[in-house]
Amino acid sequence: MRSAFAEACFRHEVSQHPKLKGIRFASAGVRAEPDERAEPHARAMAKQLGLSLESHRATRTSSGLLRQYDQIFIMDQLNEDLLLGDSPEAQPKTAYLSSLIPGAKKEIEDPYCQTARQLEACFRTIQLAVRNLAVNCLHELGD
Repeated sequence: MRSAFAEACFRHEVSQHPKLKGIRFASAGVRAEPDERAEPHARAMAKQLGLSLESHRATRTSSGLLRQYDQIFIMDQLNEDLLLGDSPEAQPKTAYLSSLIPGAKKEIEDPYCQTARQLEACFRTIQLAVRNLAVNCLHELGD
């Protein structure tokens, strides 16, 4: 649910900043069940925060998919261990999404089966990180 929400956040940033339209981005999970919908609580929280996960369908990471991107953002140590265990060549371009928030904890913990308050806190952290990513991209593009 975190990756899907991060993708929805970046899609929103692209809609607000036309210079970002040339950036390719996608969500994928290291153990995602392909074509599975976003979890119902995640869809409801995204809607509450002004975004939609209704059309999201899960994609599983693969070496081929990872080669297509210049940067890969992960949420936690488990993601890192699984991703790099499957695709060690991705290590040089892999970073924690939370690294985009000065002073943030290293991991954005999985809110699955947690309270609505914990899910909202997780999603707001992701929103901030993605907003910072968009700002960084705009700076690199000369805006």
